[in-house]
Amino acid sequence: MADEPLRHELYTHGHAPAVVRQHAQRTADEAAEFLLPHLRPDMRLLDVGCGPGSITRGLAERLTAGQVVGLDLSRETLEGARRDALARGLHNLRYEEGSVYELPFADGAFDVAYAHQVLQHLRERDLALREMLRVVRPGGGVAVREVDWSTVAYWPRDPWIDRFVETHLRTWYRNGGEPQMGRHLRALFNGAGVASLQVTASVWCYATREDTVEWGESYADRLLTSPMGERPIEYGYASRSEIESMAAALRAWGSHPDAFWVFTHVQALGWKAR
Repeated sequence: MADEPLRHELYTHGHAPAVVRQHAQRTADEAAEFLLPHLRPDMRLLDVGCGPGSITRGLAERLTAGQVVGLDLSRETLEGARRDALARGLHNLRYEEGSVYELPFADGAFDVAYAHQVLQHLRERDLALREMLRVVRPGGGVAVREVDWSTVAYWPRDPWIDRFVETHLRTWYRNGGEPQMGRHLRALFNGAGVASLQVTASVWCYATREDTVEWGESYADRLLTSPMGERPIEYGYASRSEIESMAAALRAWGSHPDAFWVFTHVQALGWKAR
């Protein structure tokens, strides 16, 4: 990290409206399914890297006698999440600005710490996990879900989409992240010394016209309006016209009657020693 404070990372996706809009479609039912059976209504839960809060509010709706705190570095995104919580009357939910490397909470302040698609964007993933474990009480849980972008399978094939995946992963690594984070979770949790560990996998599958159009359009928009497309140009990995060709290919793919896209996510649920 040299000249960069630990709290700052080069977030591959950025917080452009197209990114936040897509992230806001995520739900606790899907993204935290592996954790939900272990929750009790009176628990205190921390959602690290909560973004627009769509998962966070779903957790708060379940922990009706407890408290949920969403934490993120994006002040603007948190403002939208706060407005949403207020409109829904979720008084057991609050949002705070902060870094996973320096969580502004006392040791053992929570029963559960949760993070969805966060560690993949960090350089010091082991430090982040240890900090999440710090703020969890003895016997509490840390739940993490991460993608493995190298498992992408899609149809029909397109050379510009192949180029997009290649460029996206190359940029992600240049930013200091790990787009294959899912496959590393077991080793990461074992290294942190959790008392017990459950590792499972699930997939994101886009196989209806509505799903594929949304996926293709959203990624095209993200390429054209966010750091996802800006940094490959900055790094010399692609030209502006090539980024535009990737975006056009994603839009066309999304509308194709045979369009299909799938990739793997890995979930890890570890328990802190008592």
